[in-house]
Order: sequence, then structure tokens, then C-alpha cells
Amino acid sequence: MVVLLSATVYADWGDYDMTYIPYYSTYDYTVTEGESMYVVLCDVSVSLRYYPSMDADVITQVPLGERVTFLSDVGNGYLYVNYNGIDGYILSYYLDYYEPQTYAGNYGWIVNVDYSASLRSLPSTDSYAYLQIPAGAIVTNIADVNDEFYQVTYNGITGYVLKYLVYIG
Repeated sequence: MVVLLSATVYADWGDYDMTYIPYYSTYDYTVTEGESMYVVLCDVSVSLRYYPSMDADVITQVPLGERVTFLSDVGNGYLYVNYNGIDGYILSYYLDYYEPQTYAGNYGWIVNVDYSASLRSLPSTDSYAYLQIPAGAIVTNIADVNDEFYQVTYNGITGYVLKYLVYIG
């Protein structure tokens, strides 16, 4: 049995009609209330909002790869979720039911920096930096080293780069 709960919410930002649907269907899977979803398709984080609109104030940012708990679909492109005990709304485009996996691949890009990222001699921010890799540059031979670093190759030099600075597409 499927129960649809309808409500009209009144707040200082105006009236908003919402129908809460206790599932969210994608082309190949249906997420139900209480299941985990993960933040994807962003560079750093997505906004958890007070209500399902781009005009809504932001409660907090949810980092790329973080888990949220699906509560319901409000039918306008937003999903109602819980993140670390806080309920709010995130655009469904940025959520997926597949848990992100640690990935080792052939290539990626340097992101989340204004100018460059350090290619280091060891997987530590205290280690010697061989060189600076420009923002947007391609790195190859990506291997997972630990929670913070990937081992990568840039222009024939192998070293270590902070994971959040490497986008693997």
C-alpha cells in the first residue's frame, strides 16, 4: 500500500504545496523511505535547504560522497532527506542510490583549486612537493593510497595528490 501525504506549508517565505511520496524512482531502481543515498555530480558539496526551492535558505553544505537518508520525494525535483540528524531538501540530480566506491583509474583532472595542486613525494601534506600541477590538468595512473591521497602521474612524474583535488570522471 502506498500512502501519499499532502500538505500545504505556510511560512514566512510563502505557501508551498507539497506531496510527500515515500519512494523515489529512477530508470532502474526505486529508493524507499529510510534508504541511503549519496551526494554525486558536484565538485565539492551540495546545499541542504529549508524548503524545496533554489530560493530557500541553505541549512548546511553536504560534501561530495556523503550519505543522506531518503525521507520522501516532494515531486518538484527535490528530495526530502536527513543528513546527520538534520532534515532538509536536496535536488535529486545530486543524489544517487549507488554508494561511491574508491576508484583507481587511468585518468582524472585537478579541480577545487584556484591555480595548482602540489604533487608530493609522500602521501602527507608535510612531504616535499615535487611540482605544482595546474588546475584543470590531466593526471594518469590514479591509485588509491589512503583516506586523503591518491598516487598519480603527471608529465611522467609519479607522486601524491590530495583526493579532493582530483576529479575522476
